[in-house]
Amino acid sequence: MKRPAYYTCVSVAALVGAVVAAPAFAQSAAPAASEASAEPDTAEIVVTAAAGDKAARLSSISVSQISQEAVTNFTPRSQAEVLRTIPGLNVQDTAGPGGNANIGVRGIPVSTGGSEYVGLQEDGLPVTLFGDMQFGNNDYWVRFDNNVDRVEAVRGGSASTFSSQAPGAVINYVSKTGEKQGGEIGLSTALNYRETRLDFDYGGHLSDSVRFHIGGYAITGNGPTHLPYNAQKGYQIKGNITKELADGKGYIRLNFKRLDDKEPTFASMPSLVSLSGKTITGYSTFDGVDARKYASTGLYNQNFQILGSDGAIRTVPMEGIHPVATTLGGEFHYEFSDMFNVTDKARWTDMSGTFSNQWTGEVATSSVIGKTIGDAFGTQGDTRKIAAIRYAAGPKQGQLYTSNFLSNSAQAYVQMKDVGSFVNDLTLTGKFAVGEGSKVTAHAGWFLMRQSIAMDWHINNATQSLNSSGNPVPLDLFDAAGNQLSANGLTGFNNQWGGCCGGRSYDLTYTDNAPYVQLEGQFGHLNLDASVRFDSVKAEGNAYAPVTGGTVTVSDGLGSAVLPTSKTGSTPVNVLNYTRNYSSWSFGALYELNSNTSAFIRVSRGGRFNADRLLYNNNNFTADGQLTAGGSYLSVNYVTQQELGVKQRGTFGSSGRYHAEVTLYRAQVKESNYDFTAPSRNESPFIDAVYHSYGVEASAGLKAGNFGVDGYVVYTHAENAANKATPVAMPKFTWLVSPSYDAGIAAVGLSASGQSNFLVSGGYTAPGRTFVNGYVKVRPAEAVEVSLNVNNLFNTLGYRANNGSIAVAGPTAGLSANQGIFDNSAMLGRTMTAAIRYRF
Repeated sequence: MKRPAYYTCVSVAALVGAVVAAPAFAQSAAPAASEASAEPDTAEIVVTAAAGDKAARLSSISVSQISQEAVTNFTPRSQAEVLRTIPGLNVQDTAGPGGNANIGVRGIPVSTGGSEYVGLQEDGLPVTLFGDMQFGNNDYWVRFDNNVDRVEAVRGGSASTFSSQAPGAVINYVSKTGEKQGGEIGLSTALNYRETRLDFDYGGHLSDSVRFHIGGYAITGNGPTHLPYNAQKGYQIKGNITKELADGKGYIRLNFKRLDDKEPTFASMPSLVSLSGKTITGYSTFDGVDARKYASTGLYNQNFQILGSDGAIRTVPMEGIHPVATTLGGEFHYEFSDMFNVTDKARWTDMSGTFSNQWTGEVATSSVIGKTIGDAFGTQGDTRKIAAIRYAAGPKQGQLYTSNFLSNSAQAYVQMKDVGSFVNDLTLTGKFAVGEGSKVTAHAGWFLMRQSIAMDWHINNATQSLNSSGNPVPLDLFDAAGNQLSANGLTGFNNQWGGCCGGRSYDLTYTDNAPYVQLEGQFGHLNLDASVRFDSVKAEGNAYAPVTGGTVTVSDGLGSAVLPTSKTGSTPVNVLNYTRNYSSWSFGALYELNSNTSAFIRVSRGGRFNADRLLYNNNNFTADGQLTAGGSYLSVNYVTQQELGVKQRGTFGSSGRYHAEVTLYRAQVKESNYDFTAPSRNESPFIDAVYHSYGVEASAGLKAGNFGVDGYVVYTHAENAANKATPVAMPKFTWLVSPSYDAGIAAVGLSASGQSNFLVSGGYTAPGRTFVNGYVKVRPAEAVEVSLNVNNLFNTLGYRANNGSIAVAGPTAGLSANQGIFDNSAMLGRTMTAAIRYRF
């Protein structure tokens, strides 16, 4: 008889718990409970979504702390891959080094893109107030480099009440602050593509009471997809200076950052798939298209045209994701006495940039001839009929295009005019003795963040080649009379995604005021805490929609074409002037069973505000900018979680040590949202659903002499509460294992990460894959290290869990009945880099 899924979940937890805890059972009886020892892998003080005075083992939350070296050894090629070192996260897309990944957690689906329930922070303050700003996701604005001391992640629990807009998880990039004297300079170069990167950092003491740290990187290259132009160009520099106050009373810290980094983005990387009913059984290349190194941009579309709100056409560069950020901040901590202290963190940020990308949309060439542009490509209302397709540029310019497939999709240029912010987080703490061995700690805080979101969208429909050239060429369409229907591959301006979105423009400000309170009691081995947060979000601004109608004449190497246009209107379609209030809470308890083992339980509910994704639905707002009843319902989603966990550490043999954590969780989310791209897929844009999930997160690390191994395995069962259907991009299992051996003069390591099968759009099941990275380090002289890093060692063709789709299914030209073309961001093929580093 088939066992219920919950028993499977418990069985996995029991098995992993038994394996990782085995060394403890071989020891003699454990000593009485005491403070954690100073082992760095188990006793690092938690500073993320917490009061900041407890080690991870003694905190009643699920927390992971990943060192700078551990992340570097994992050989990440993007910010998404940095986050894959953290158990419980569902990082759906690779998307490239510039960001734009969909980041979920604990079975909570990512319904509209971005990081809807996951917050990214730098030194305890949010990078952006909302993780899923359209064309401004929070992972655009962070870069992992030598400045990072560790990446700390809190899943569930106190993320609901110690942060705003991130009830699923908070991920914090914690910076070095000069405690250790010294630094590093390193030069790396790609071996099988063109990329050169310089990294540096240095920190230390200027006096007995003043210390500093500064570092950054500069990069140039064409990226791992071998783009035929300089697609990577940028730098980041970060620094801080800390003044310790007299008598150890606290400190004052000032910090800054400058980021200006242009990186390609990989949103569409197609593969030929074998099908057995609704199951994808394998991936392969087709017509020379290899998803592992496919790029939708090249020589002939590295620049393209857009139509502005003034009706003028201008040429813009295909920059991928190009964030520009300047931040100035500070932190103040002061101990009034042993009982009272205050901490205040503040940061001003000026952020802007561009998002530009050519998506790939696979279409059988034979299916286009004889149809109208509207019917063939979904561009609304375009009744011009296609009779021939010709190369618009390149050595075959003017010749008929005869390949089996072509690409037709959105070509986007979004100006992030202003996504800057100001944030301040003030906390007062009081500690009170309430009896022998017992104390109560109270934390009262006020969080304020003002987030600007000013964007201009320009989204065209573009047609180009899809074949083995490795350099996509724009394609022009002609009617039976020989009239040119497109120019430079464009069938019109701002006419993609059903004509809904090109020409959008808005200038908005969201101000979040959030007082919060936590009470914590330590009663012998028992720790109890309760916290509550009250968010009040004020929304202001105007949004302008595209207005269709009109034409413009555009010329290229084949002639000229009269193209339909859509451009930004001059009258606001949405005026925002409202305030939305909601509350979040969390309760937790931890019991220290002995000096090596603790168990915790926690329940929490956190609210998450929907910001710019509420726009362009007139049912959400009144004429004077207030929320309607429907808009109020859509504006806040709630995540409720329950957790039960065990944390353990121990020693074995003469010098071996280990740590392990197993957490059972349940999560529920009320998801109400609006997907603006859904009408272009003939789907309803309204999302109103409840999702349930449960699972097990098990992580462990072991160190014995020169050998070490770290890893995790996560089981997730998620479903739509209404129909019990599994959400797309939600594998049952994800895992990571990283063994290493360091002999001093040399070190070697591997990491294998992957997931089980997952659903994609259309009800298809996609196969899971495991991807292996590796490194070798040699230290020929003191302070010198030479290394070789390989990502995707076995050049595996496959995809991480994502919501991709079958774009074309056989039988059609070039496809048999059991074949199709699958599209999403694939894992890059084997990439190799060599580096030399000098530490001083």
